[in-house]
Amino acid sequence: MARAPIVGAVVAALVAGALIDKAASPQTTASPASVPAAQQVPVAAPAKALSSSWFCGGATDTSGGYAPASVVIANSGNTATNAVVDLITSNGQRHQVTVTVGPKSRQAVTEDVPGGAPWIGASVDVDSGATSVEQFVNGPGGVTATPCGTSGSSHWYFAAGQTLVNAGVELTLVNPYPSDSVVDLSFTTDQGIEMPVEDQGLIVPRGGMLAVNLGDHLRRRQEIATTVTARTGRVVAWKTQWVTSPPSGAAILGTPAASNPLADPATPIPGVTVTLGAPSPSTNWVWADGQAGNGVGEQYVIYNPGPVTADVRLSVQLDQGIAEPFELSVPPDQVIPIESDQQARIPAGVTHAAVLQSTNGVAVVAERVVAASSPSSWSGLGDMLGARVPAQRWLLGASYADSSHDGWVVLYNPTNQAVQVTIDMLSSGSEVALAGQTPVSLAPGRRVAVHINQGRSALEVALVVKSPMPIYAEYDIYGIGTPGVGLGSGVPLS
Repeated sequence: MARAPIVGAVVAALVAGALIDKAASPQTTASPASVPAAQQVPVAAPAKALSSSWFCGGATDTSGGYAPASVVIANSGNTATNAVVDLITSNGQRHQVTVTVGPKSRQAVTEDVPGGAPWIGASVDVDSGATSVEQFVNGPGGVTATPCGTSGSSHWYFAAGQTLVNAGVELTLVNPYPSDSVVDLSFTTDQGIEMPVEDQGLIVPRGGMLAVNLGDHLRRRQEIATTVTARTGRVVAWKTQWVTSPPSGAAILGTPAASNPLADPATPIPGVTVTLGAPSPSTNWVWADGQAGNGVGEQYVIYNPGPVTADVRLSVQLDQGIAEPFELSVPPDQVIPIESDQQARIPAGVTHAAVLQSTNGVAVVAERVVAASSPSSWSGLGDMLGARVPAQRWLLGASYADSSHDGWVVLYNPTNQAVQVTIDMLSSGSEVALAGQTPVSLAPGRRVAVHINQGRSALEVALVVKSPMPIYAEYDIYGIGTPGVGLGSGVPLS
């Protein structure tokens, strides 16, 4: 089989030849387009629903792992709801917790089991709609909040990842269903298309979890895009990327020393990200927030897992000025990163929204990856798949800010009409306007960032965003004097 590396620059990608489609292998006998799509993004069930289920993964036990976490259940309804949190671990342990979440409030459950476990997730059953479940990570690598999944799928995709001397990736596959699932993993890396034998025919036990350390069979890969394919059954796939401080004397990526064939390079910025995969590629991805330069490295990583070249356009909506869109082709089984901080058309420090569209109808997977360090006041890593579905109402269940973390709600209006958007807090059974916050004016095709803890030391409540027209809502957390860059989409309320 032909082998070609991940494209490291847009120019190289435009002249790269097509690769043989891995969909033709015995492990993946159908292209992504032929597989029935699962629910595209986590969506809260309607208020009148009798129940809803959520599936979380990618966390570690709180006894010292990279990503200690809590499950945060937010109830935007008018009556109390009961939730059964079934904690699932990579070593087969189970532990069940039942909680009651009052109306217009939220409740957190720490992801711990007696005796501890290396990797942990949860299946959460709620006896109502109008609720969301998010995973809130707060550890040495930083803080982030990510919606949990609401459906399993036979396919999952991740565009970014790396395994280096100081970096690793763990896939956690959660199977909340009553039958075992058999799963194959395939990868596009900087060393070509790879399908390690050890990563084929993996058994994800019914009602259980399987953790796979990609570094066990993909050692020292600077770029990894991943496809998860279930031969039987369905799973929910999560990616945890962690980076520790570089070893003393290590060659740092991007420096001349790292280009030495004998070098064992390290990535310079420590942190952790926890990301729910994409159950299918899409022709449209949206990020309400964006910024690059002045210590903030930003990439839009585009992965084409299908058999046909994708022609895509990345439009960057600058808050100040105009930027020409990026037009490029992504060959089959290929990855292209666009590094915003190295593009003259994206001025350093100018915030922006970004919209990625396929111009020939071939779907792709896209992630925004952030690495921040001095001279920025932020430090750490962030990773977020683009949003796919606009909505008139959004629930930001695990919003968080304190004296060491800035919290921002970022709104993007994809319509051609101006809208007035309100941001309310769910607190003590009431829904009230965010203190000091008037309705936000959102112009057509523009974004607005709202600093939610401006003028207050802390805010730990669920937020509801309301708009007369469908918009996108994102919640971001930035550590100030402490590590952490948390990027997360809100949950659409039906």
